[in-house]
Amino acid sequence: MNKKNAVEQFQKNILGQVDAELTSSLVTVTSIINIDKKQELFAEGEPGKFVYFLLDGSIRLFRTNLEGKECVIRFVAPGEIFAEILFSERVNYPVNSMAVQNSTLLAISASGFFKLVEHNPSFTMKYIASITKRLKYFVDLVENLTTADVQSRFMSYLNHAVEESGGNTITLPVPKGDLSLLLGTTPESFSRTLKKLSQDGIIDVNGKNITLL
Repeated sequence: MNKKNAVEQFQKNILGQVDAELTSSLVTVTSIINIDKKQELFAEGEPGKFVYFLLDGSIRLFRTNLEGKECVIRFVAPGEIFAEILFSERVNYPVNSMAVQNSTLLAISASGFFKLVEHNPSFTMKYIASITKRLKYFVDLVENLTTADVQSRFMSYLNHAVEESGGNTITLPVPKGDLSLLLGTTPESFSRTLKKLSQDGIIDVNGKNITLL
């Protein structure tokens, strides 16, 4: 995929439409990068220079506590943006980022892009809506991790994913063992949860594909 096509895909996903003038401007502040599986993209505390739009692959965002335990914040799927806080603030990256599989990304210069969006109210409103939606997701995630059991956490994740996809079937973006980290449980416990939900006729599991019945 060339840079112009990548920029247009970014606009479709974030703005819902493509603007030729904005495309020309975005091409000047973006680049396409490829990273290998398990390669670090950025580390928590590093000065933030780029916002990223995932074109292909999967990215894990996480933090590591003082004991070295990893806390997964989010798995990024193709068509999603991340590190977008840099659009509004010049800050350090708040999390670590690593490729779950070979990935291709559109890197957007935060400083250059900030100047562009000042003159694009449409993008600003879409950006605010995106941030608000993401904030609600994280609030729900924290609540689920602190008050809900594994089954409830997964059903919350599944319902959110189904709503985003527009259908009843989703493809897990990462191996089940990795997803268990996001749900705050062990791979064994997660497998038992999937089996029970399947036996109860709530979901159908076919490899990485899960259908909400």
